[in-house]
Amino acid sequence: MLNSYLKANWSAPKNVKTLITTRTSPDDNDFNLALHVGDNPKNVIHNRQMLSISLPNEPKWLSQTHTNLVLDLDKNEADGKSYDAAITTTNSTVCVVMTADCIPILITNTAGSFAGAIHAGWRGVQNNIISNTISQSKTSAKNIIAYIGPAICAKHFEVGSDVFDIFFALDTDNKVFFTPKNNDKFECDLISIAKLQLVKLGVLEHNIYFSNLCTYCKNDLFYSYRKEKNTGRFASTIWLE
Repeated sequence: MLNSYLKANWSAPKNVKTLITTRTSPDDNDFNLALHVGDNPKNVIHNRQMLSISLPNEPKWLSQTHTNLVLDLDKNEADGKSYDAAITTTNSTVCVVMTADCIPILITNTAGSFAGAIHAGWRGVQNNIISNTISQSKTSAKNIIAYIGPAICAKHFEVGSDVFDIFFALDTDNKVFFTPKNNDKFECDLISIAKLQLVKLGVLEHNIYFSNLCTYCKNDLFYSYRKEKNTGRFASTIWLE
């Protein structure tokens, strides 16, 4: 059996806890956690219940649609609207994002006084989901610690010239993260774009950590939309205790 759960390999305060699922459950079954991908809802609910056994509470599941909206779980419950990030300062409140190639970013600060989870696809990265989350945390960026979880690597993330144009217009420094191909396509290093955004926001480079796991290359371990199309989602969770 593959490892069912992983943890962020970062130097965060001890009270900050993380858990990242894989595509295999503790009982060797498929461990899709998303209700919107055509899976049997009963199976998904069972998987979510199984995950909750390892967490202090049921995660605060979001309806993710590549927005730039951040849900403050100290003030509001998920209300049916779409959010692509969540933050909390409350112990045992579990922030969660689901991905299958997009970047899951877990964040906290050096004091361990807040936790946050970000779903960062290219549209979210373009539309400032990262900066919006840090801003809403009301924490100085220099005190932020970030973990960039399993996501698709540049080699397997092919995009068109339209995406290149969008990110070049956003920041000309993004040009180096696009490798031209022969068919007017590019290999896009979205992870490095996200890192650059964090650094330019003021996050210190030594406080940015990486899983170095590609969802496409490690398709036995993670779901990959680019590789499978019709596929599940794995979860990245973070909470305070």
